[in-house]
Amino acid sequence: MSLLKFTHQGKTWGIVRNQKCASTSILSYIAQALWNHPAQDIPVKSTIDKYDPKVYIKNNNFYNYKNKLLDCDIRIAIWRDPIEKFVSGFYHTMFSSTGAQDQLWQGPHTLDEFLENFNYYYTESQNVRDHCDTNTARLGPSQDIYTDIYYYTDADKIASMFGVETLVRMRDTKPKPELTDKQRERIVQLQYQDYINKWC
Repeated sequence: MSLLKFTHQGKTWGIVRNQKCASTSILSYIAQALWNHPAQDIPVKSTIDKYDPKVYIKNNNFYNYKNKLLDCDIRIAIWRDPIEKFVSGFYHTMFSSTGAQDQLWQGPHTLDEFLENFNYYYTESQNVRDHCDTNTARLGPSQDIYTDIYYYTDADKIASMFGVETLVRMRDTKPKPELTDKQRERIVQLQYQDYINKWC
């Protein structure tokens, strides 16, 4: 959903923030490396902006920050399996403890309802667009432009590159219902660009 661009260790870095792909951990590693931000204090965009508002370039469309990314010496992409990413985004946005989604629902609070009326939810909610979009929408169609590509479970390697503390986060590990074949097929349809571009 954005480009994180900064200078560190004599190099210009560009890390694309891809929601549901360890993106909060990445913010922590950058804040620790650049400003000695405490690892235990999880940063958000406003935290980064207080340190340096030029670092967090917020824009949902890859092509709006592509040229800024290409200017970087080090260009990092973090990705996730498209189905896993989508389902994680669904639970994050539609079952938030804040209740922000309560007025958004148009029918039963189920994945089937969300998939059937996805165009509505996608259009009406920035949060859905942020968390349920494709890897391609954030990272672009080509992997060739990146100097480093990590699967989201390997994002801690970026902490090692910076020489900072690895972030240990408590995540919701409650088992989710198994997807039906029909649900998987629908998610693949919605995420088809990732399969074309091999972000899968």
